[in-house]
Formats: sequence, C-alpha cells, structure tokens
Amino acid sequence: MKSQFLPSKFSPPKHSTIPGYFIEPIKAENALEDWIVITNNVEIINLTRGEHSEKIGKKDNKSNDVNDWPRSITLERNYKELAWLEICAENKQLFSYIIRSTQNQAYAGCLYIFPIEIFFPGKAEKFDVDFYFWITQSEFNNGKYRQIFSALMTWLTTDWPFKKDRIFVRNKLI
Repeated sequence: MKSQFLPSKFSPPKHSTIPGYFIEPIKAENALEDWIVITNNVEIINLTRGEHSEKIGKKDNKSNDVNDWPRSITLERNYKELAWLEICAENKQLFSYIIRSTQNQAYAGCLYIFPIEIFFPGKAEKFDVDFYFWITQSEFNNGKYRQIFSALMTWLTTDWPFKKDRIFVRNKLI
C-alpha cells in the first residue's frame, strides 16, 4: 500500500453529517441490521455500487467458490466481514461507514474507502483512493441517490485528506 493513503497524524471521522444523513463507522455489532438491509436491497446495490464492484470478495476462476455478494451473503459471513472492516478501520487501513437518516435513524446505505491497491493496483499511478457506496431501494426511490453522491464527494474532500482527482469513484451516476 502507498504510505500516502492517510497521513499518520490524520484521525478519520468517527461521526459525520451530510444533509439529511449522519455517517458512523460500521462495526461487527451492526452485522444483523446490515445483513437484513443488504439482503432486502440486492438489486439496487448491484445497480448503484459501480464499476468493477463485482470483484469484491470474489475468488479466482480456478475455484468453484465464487462469492456472489450481495446475493450470497450469510449472516455469519457478514459478521466476519464487519469485524474485519472494524479492525482495519482501527488500524487506519480502510474504512466503511453506515449512512443513516437523520429523520428516523434508518439504515440508508453504506460507504467504503479503500487504498486503491487493494482491488485496483493497476490504477495506483492515477488514484490513491477507491471509493463506492450504496443506498437502499427506498432512498433511491425517494430520489436521494444524486444528493447523497454529491454530499459524500464533498465529505471525502473536506473531512478527509483526499484530492478529488485522486479518488477512483466506482458508483454510476444515475
């Protein structure tokens, strides 16, 4: 990984707000809620999470055990993944956050911030950060996708030490 992913003295946000939502780090204790939201929103997750996201969690073609996330996620696997994400965040290696509505605290989506080398080492000359997010079908139906997209991009370039032109954004702008 590039040493410049995050400056050593930078403290990642614990809780943040964007218009209409607050953002909190995902933890293993969120596994059941996260799993329920994921399994009830598979189609919109697949539609919005963007370019090359199908590579997340997949094994090579020589294996018959291909992870068809999010369709194949089990509660047990989700717990393990969230525990791993939580430990990685504590070590400032990568980050995952829940997006919640400020109105009713409903789970509205999730976002991911990774060093580019994890999934896209070939893009490391041009980008430092691999970013994507997904939202629930109800948030999408309420026309919130573009609003959240825009607010998250602002958040990444104001609350984080990232330059906009060095962020690889996977999401499709729909």
